[in-house]
Amino acid sequence: MIEFLKYRIFSPLTATEKYEKTIAVMENNCKKMGEILDSEAYLKFMKLKEYVESGRCKNDIDVVKNQKFKNSAEYELEKKLKYLSKNKKVKHFLSSGSNSNSFEVEKYLHLKQKSETQEFKERKAYLCDKDKHKKCEAYKTFEDYTYLKKSADIKLLPKLQESCKKYVSEMSKWKGSFGDDFTSAILEKKWITQPVTVFRHLHKPYTQSGDLQFISNGKNINVTNSLLQIITRKEQANGLLWSDSGFVPKKFSYTSGTISTATKFVQTYGKIEAKILPPKTKGTYHAFWLGSEQMLPFINIFCVKDGKIQVGAFSNSQSVVKKLPIPLKQKFYIVGIEWNPSEIIWTINGKKVFSTNILISEQMYLAFSSGVKQELNDIDLPISFDIDWIKCYKHK
Repeated sequence: MIEFLKYRIFSPLTATEKYEKTIAVMENNCKKMGEILDSEAYLKFMKLKEYVESGRCKNDIDVVKNQKFKNSAEYELEKKLKYLSKNKKVKHFLSSGSNSNSFEVEKYLHLKQKSETQEFKERKAYLCDKDKHKKCEAYKTFEDYTYLKKSADIKLLPKLQESCKKYVSEMSKWKGSFGDDFTSAILEKKWITQPVTVFRHLHKPYTQSGDLQFISNGKNINVTNSLLQIITRKEQANGLLWSDSGFVPKKFSYTSGTISTATKFVQTYGKIEAKILPPKTKGTYHAFWLGSEQMLPFINIFCVKDGKIQVGAFSNSQSVVKKLPIPLKQKFYIVGIEWNPSEIIWTINGKKVFSTNILISEQMYLAFSSGVKQELNDIDLPISFDIDWIKCYKHK
């Protein structure tokens, strides 16, 4: 009771829907952030930003702004032209039209001709324009930079980067190694539907001692509406039961199923998650686990037995089983482990709920299974253990 209250007070689980929505928002934000970072507009903005914020842009604008007509060669030409226009020989030439072929007149005519060219007029107009700096390339670059800086995507980017920082930091450590969202109409070939011992050695279905169900070869597996369902039914089936005296024929009253990647996919270490809806029916168990070539090691990622949650890990030298005081109030849960050479960490809806230092380094396969431990009321049947998706990651 104390442990339960401690959990309720200090370790509340985020609601599955809220947790999944948070992840979806993060994924959408990261996607949007990636689109912005890869866009031509952002690449152009960053190029302009480097030029503008380095001070070179302002300097180039100031150079143009500080170009004055009074400091120009054009101003000096007009000054000399005005001075020569007051010369007696030039004045006589201008009034009489006669050319004395004097040096002053020739100089005046030369300067007059230059001052009347289109090039001179444009240059003078440019130097006299108080807004000439606004027509230079540097100023246009600054305007482009300012426009892009105020654009919706560029303004949004810092907010996306801040909101995604923790998520990106976490996910950057991982790369996807396996997954299934069960959108296919049938179970894909990445799964097998019988225990690995049966598949590789015995070639006949059997049930472990203490279980009351017969594990059919896929007949109790259903894929519908992007859900994989392991169905436990009340029906007769003949099979073998493993007991202390070996395999003995038995007539079973229940059937159920299992799926695993035993011959298709194995992994050592990493992050493994699944979204599942485990039934709470008393007398049954529904488990998500990792198995190995031998009976051990074994990692129980999530098991609901008689409506109670337990997790655990078993090696050849150590074992631990933890019952979690978490009431199954929600439909689906996102459960998983982070498994590394020194620790196994269990999570539910992103919350760490247990950890152990038991060392397991073997390659392990994924598995889901359901079973019956005691006689059930017919009204409770059939029972469906639903799996929405499974995702596996390895360290980069």
